[in-house]
Amino acid sequence: MTQDLPSPESVPGEMGRLRCNWRSAPFGLSQLTKVASAFREHVDWGDVVALQAPMGTGKTTFVSALVKVIGAVDAASSPTFALCQEYPMTEGNRIVRHLDLYRIEHESELTNLGWDELMDDPMALTLVEWPERAADHFPEHAMLLRIELQPDGLRLASLWVRESV
Repeated sequence: MTQDLPSPESVPGEMGRLRCNWRSAPFGLSQLTKVASAFREHVDWGDVVALQAPMGTGKTTFVSALVKVIGAVDAASSPTFALCQEYPMTEGNRIVRHLDLYRIEHESELTNLGWDELMDDPMALTLVEWPERAADHFPEHAMLLRIELQPDGLRLASLWVRESV
């Protein structure tokens, strides 16, 4: 389900110069658990991942599969109305944090959400939908997961990291 990249790709982006660290093979929703498992090998506790994809591409569905793969107590659901959902793991103090910034209208709402603390939590894997609503507020170590819908209905996922300067 994953493929090795022949050589690292590097492109300029909103987060600075980005390098592709992982890319899935094309997948359907029935293969999402395998893709989430492969993705899990490239992230760790304390990481922040911005999820970028058009509406309806499967961002929340991907997070649900990832939460299940990691071993959360509860199944993931869309945090659109709550802005933030936390899923504790069955063992330890770790959590998967899922933020959906779709309804954020002003940057001041990030402060009210406790943004800085949420972005600097070594016990959490933090995933953020609609990251463009907070583009200038992500930590330097944040990664970008792009999910693209292909013309044949399959999806491609790619994980991008900032290049060191």
